[in-house]
Amino acid sequence: MKLSTILIAALGFLSLPAPAPAQEDPKHVADEIVHHIRDLQHEDGTYGSGLADTCRVLDLLGRSPRRYTELDGPFFRRAAQQVADGKDGEVPDALLALGLAATITPPLQAKRDAALARLRTQAPGTDYDHWLALRTFPGDATVAPVALDPEADAGLACLAAEDPASVPAPAVTEVAAWTHWARAARLRHITPEAHPPLPAVNAAAGLPELMSTLETCIQMHGLFTPAVFRVDDDDTGSNAAPVPGIVPPGRAPAVALADARTFFDRHQRKGTFSLEIEGWDDPEPGVTALCLSAVAALADATQQPRPEWFAQGLDFLVSRQRSDGSIQEQGLAVYTTSVAVEALIAGGREQDKDAIEHARRFLVAGQFDESKGFELGKDAYYGGVGYGDGERPDLSNSQMAIEAASRAGTPANDPFFVKARSFLEQCQNLSEGEPKSWPRPDGGKLVAGTDGGGTYLPGAGAAGEVRLADGIYQARSYGSMTYALAKSYILCGVPADDGRLSAAIRWLADHFTVENNPGFERPEDGKQGLYYYYLSLGRTLRRLPPEGFRNAKGEPIAWREALTRKLLDSQRTDGSWINEGSVRWFEGAPTLCTAYAVLALVDAGA
Repeated sequence: MKLSTILIAALGFLSLPAPAPAQEDPKHVADEIVHHIRDLQHEDGTYGSGLADTCRVLDLLGRSPRRYTELDGPFFRRAAQQVADGKDGEVPDALLALGLAATITPPLQAKRDAALARLRTQAPGTDYDHWLALRTFPGDATVAPVALDPEADAGLACLAAEDPASVPAPAVTEVAAWTHWARAARLRHITPEAHPPLPAVNAAAGLPELMSTLETCIQMHGLFTPAVFRVDDDDTGSNAAPVPGIVPPGRAPAVALADARTFFDRHQRKGTFSLEIEGWDDPEPGVTALCLSAVAALADATQQPRPEWFAQGLDFLVSRQRSDGSIQEQGLAVYTTSVAVEALIAGGREQDKDAIEHARRFLVAGQFDESKGFELGKDAYYGGVGYGDGERPDLSNSQMAIEAASRAGTPANDPFFVKARSFLEQCQNLSEGEPKSWPRPDGGKLVAGTDGGGTYLPGAGAAGEVRLADGIYQARSYGSMTYALAKSYILCGVPADDGRLSAAIRWLADHFTVENNPGFERPEDGKQGLYYYYLSLGRTLRRLPPEGFRNAKGEPIAWREALTRKLLDSQRTDGSWINEGSVRWFEGAPTLCTAYAVLALVDAGA
């Protein structure tokens, strides 16, 4: 399979940002804007000058790439409650309906639906918000088209026209007009053929400018497709470098490790590494950190010195540390900082201790807790860690932050670990008595299962969900997140005989495999994130006591042998590894996959 014919899919478990601004995803820019907007929330939960501005912010948050709802925390929940508690008529019904459009709990939805019912009895005329609400919630009623003056606003005309395709799109150079039209066009099932340049974010901007910029990013989301994300059906791969073949089976670990060391030597540039995908060739701190950690592990395993260029890579990481302590190029701060901390610790240089401590404090401060308005028992994401700019916490980011904080010397009894346990529990399919449950964004209810496995988010994950009954669904437990769950429980001080940890280990033993990431409905989907899965497997199981990983019959599972053999027989002739089963989450990048594979091999004792 040629790399040039494979779709490099959207960001995920340990995805990394494009090094050049021209390649940046609108989702990342939207994340940054949302972070700044959240900082402008008033103490009472509102935004701007009152409920009207609050409705507009909620409307944007609900349509942003991450589709925020009240489950995501007080920045949405408290704002929505303020809107719902307002008196009828305090804000226009159209704005009220749009502001509460993304809500998923019945009381808030009831307030929204009452506004819509009133709205549907009124003629929309030339009110843009009214038309937006009617097109967003078409219901059973037919909305009569309105003929507007040819010079009318293109967005309004697109919403109101009988034939929306007859309304020409504004020039992409007219960003405000294009954005206004694009929202209407997408509601009328028209996909814009072109889009403006990705907007720059002015961190010092006021709420109106931030909202305008966020709206543009929302309308660009899904349209912004750099060449690296595109696949042509007739692409023969003639311009792509051939993928090295797989080595003969049965090779010794020492040979594989030596070849991997040679691969890193040949692909480093002054100690730095890139993804080495077309258009993504600049040094990237996350990839560099993982490769440096792998090189350090190789050196220790083979009792060889670090290569001469190793120190240059450490210098590069330190040079990318920001004033807040994060180590990043442009986004995914928690992932990148976490792996950078590991690399700097592996480097063992006295001069890097201050940088490590600064980064550790950044990771600990990123936890969603009382300092950010989250409440234990009320907010499902309490105790978790997200991407780093205030985005929704998830188990993948959390496990990376927990591991880095632990390696960097955070005391075992630190509140960071205590609070993290609460989030880990929310990401586990384990309920006693009344099961944990959450409103489901697409309707119905999500409930926690009883198998003990892990999910990416409370009630949700990449492996999908199972319909248990009418309106009741359960997220599937799957391998990589269950390993993340078990390892994080261990690092957070949960004892081996604790029911939460033992249930997770039992799920892993029942589903142990090195052929795919288990838990997906279709085994072929388990090729996604396979090398990240190997890394998580090795890092978790090496922390168990000897013979502490047994199947249902009580027999020890030879995980070290299975993982080692699988990786040794998957290596390429140039010393690299590539996930050809699925390159989602950048596992088509040889540098990234090779770092994962080497770290997993060393954890397995190769």
